[in-house]
Parts: sequence; structure tokens; C-alpha cells
Amino acid sequence: MDAEAFERLVAAGRAEPAVARLAARIGRGVTFERDGRAHVVVAGPAADVVVQAPAQVWDAMLAPLPAPGHQSFGAAQRAEPRLRVVAEPLAWAQALPMLERLIEAMRAAAHPVRDDDAELDLDRLDCRHRRIRWPDGRDAWVYEEAAGDPNQPVMLCLHTAGADARQWHGVMTDAALGRRWRMMAFDMPSHGRSPPPPGWRGDPWQLTAALYLDVITAWMDASGLQRVAVTGCSMGAAIGLAFLARRAPRAHGAILLETPWRSPGRRNDFLDHPAVHGGRFGAAWVQALLSPHSPAAHRRRATWIYAQSAPGVYEGDLAFYSDEFDAAHYTGDIDTRRTPLWLMTGDYDYSATPADTRKVAAAVPGAQFMQLDGFGHFPMTEDPQRLLAHFRPAADALRATIAP
Repeated sequence: MDAEAFERLVAAGRAEPAVARLAARIGRGVTFERDGRAHVVVAGPAADVVVQAPAQVWDAMLAPLPAPGHQSFGAAQRAEPRLRVVAEPLAWAQALPMLERLIEAMRAAAHPVRDDDAELDLDRLDCRHRRIRWPDGRDAWVYEEAAGDPNQPVMLCLHTAGADARQWHGVMTDAALGRRWRMMAFDMPSHGRSPPPPGWRGDPWQLTAALYLDVITAWMDASGLQRVAVTGCSMGAAIGLAFLARRAPRAHGAILLETPWRSPGRRNDFLDHPAVHGGRFGAAWVQALLSPHSPAAHRRRATWIYAQSAPGVYEGDLAFYSDEFDAAHYTGDIDTRRTPLWLMTGDYDYSATPADTRKVAAAVPGAQFMQLDGFGHFPMTEDPQRLLAHFRPAADALRATIAP
């Protein structure tokens, strides 16, 4: 496109209500530079944030279905060496929510698509709070949801860092899965609808593998469950590997999505910073990981869940997922003859890449790997119906290994 067409897209994206609201309150001057020509996004006394890139990069980001690495501002900033951001770190963090939404709005203005709301059949869910025993011996409460046949084996759905069980609604409420499984999920303490753990006095949430395993085991004990199958995504997949390795007698097997080998760099000081809106920043931090192939309504739902995360919870989860977790600590202790393992990862994911998950699969004899083309970091949230075409066969195969 020429410079005038790009200018029109900037204006159209800037006029999108969600972008306009952010731009009106950002308090920062923001400018895009395309082949050296400046396009003012937000006027200010100074250009606090300048995004510089040649026309080829902007065109790749604004294509109808950008290739992995160009699907978002965050993805391009990470993968595209020709894109340069000139800004102080705080100014960048304060502008990031608007920048992510602006790029998507510009793309939608250039290539209008149907934006049907993707309804979920939530009346299939049974919801309650359950009392569990915290590792220090005191009682704690977690919120749980369930769907499917109560007489079938349980598949426990584990949410990602900073999120909650709502991510799994599109999979949990699937009627076909519900005939062969009791699909269950809970919000970790301090997440979603679960209150903080006992004794909380406002101190920051901090997750470790040991604590996460203890919480899963405590929930199983409180639920009267000797064994469960596990499905998890990202942080939920990371702890899923640990569960197969360290709690094998309690596991039927696992179907894990977006499993990292390691995922350094996801933890960021601005996820819990007094000068940055943590909910908006966290939502933007994960919006960059979504696939442009996924329905827009589901993508918005994925970021909305993150926007509701309590202060410091996402960063505290990343102490486990981004800083502590290393798949090498667990892969050698997983026996797929006892606990079968399926691994699926989307090609738009740069937090846990297909190459990372292939490495995990190669280190676990008998593990089965599938690359999910056209998926991002949250397949069960951003495109559950398309995911189920891959998930159901693995769930059926796992169910066949469990005695009736």
C-alpha cells in the first residue's frame, strides 16, 4: 500500500472505540514511521513512543492473515529485526495495550471479516466452591466447574498463568467429550473466583512447582478422586508434565497444549507496576500470542479473562512458568506405557513454540506430538470448536486405556 492508504488505516484504527478510549487517556505521544515518513497516532508534546519499520514490515503485519511472527505488535517486535521501538520502557508499557488493539483494528479496517459472537453452552456447567487442605494444614477454598457424565473418569483442565478455568469452557461443555468424560476444572487460589489462600495479608502471590502439585493433589483428595487424566495449556501443560513425572500413580495420562521446554522472558516488571494498568497490560501481553485465524469474539474473550486477573497474580505465576520450569527436570521420569501423553502446539505461539514441544516429545518415548496450524497460545479459548477436531481423537484414545 502507499503512504496515503497507510495514513487512512491509522485513522480508521484510531477511530475504533476501544482504541480511541485508550488513546484519549494514554498521556503519551505515539508515532508510526513507515519508510521514514511519520504518521501521528496520538499527538503530544513529544513523540514518547515511535515505532519504525519499512513498508514491507507494516504490510506483513496488516495482511489479512499474517504469518507467524507478524500477527501482532508484540510478535513483530520480538521476531522482526527491521521493526524498532524508540521509547523509554515505562512509556512503551503504558502504550502497549493501545498498540496491540490499534494494529488489529487497522487490519480489520483493511480486510473486513465476519465477527460473529461465538456462543458457549454454559448451562452444561455445574459450579461450586470446594474446601481443600492448604499445604500448611489450614483449610482453603477453590472454585470449581464440571460438565459431562459424573459416572465417567475425570479429565482435569488446568488453566494458564494469570487466568482461570473459564479458558476451558468451550472444551468442557462439548457434548461428545461429556459422554465419555467428567470434565472438571478449578481456579487456583487467588485466581478467578477462588479467594486467596489462608493467612493472606496482601503479600504477592508466588507459585512454585511444589505448591502447584500440592494444590492439585489436595483438590483431588477433597473431591474423592484417586486418579485423573490431565489436560492443561502453557503453565497448565508445564505442571501437567510435572504431574505425570511426580504423581504418576494419580494420573491416567495427559493431553497437553502449548508445552514449553523452557519459557524465559515472559515475566515482566510491568505486569505489576504502580504506573501501569496491570489488567490492560496483561491482556495486551497475551493478545500478541493469539492467532489471526481464530474468531475475533473468542480472541476478545481470551484477553478479557486476563484483564480481570488480580494484581501480581500473573507475574507470580510466571515465577514458576517463566523462571523455574524446565522440562528436562521431568521428561526422563514419564512412562507413557503407564500414562499416555499427547502434545499439541500452535504455530503462532512464540512462548511455547512447536520446536519446543517437539523437543519435549522427543525426550519422552511414546509421546505423540501434533502441530496445530493456525492456532496461537490458547487453543481451547481462542478457537475451541476447531481444536476439538484434534482434541476429541486424543481424548477417545486416552479413554480407551482406562478400564470401564
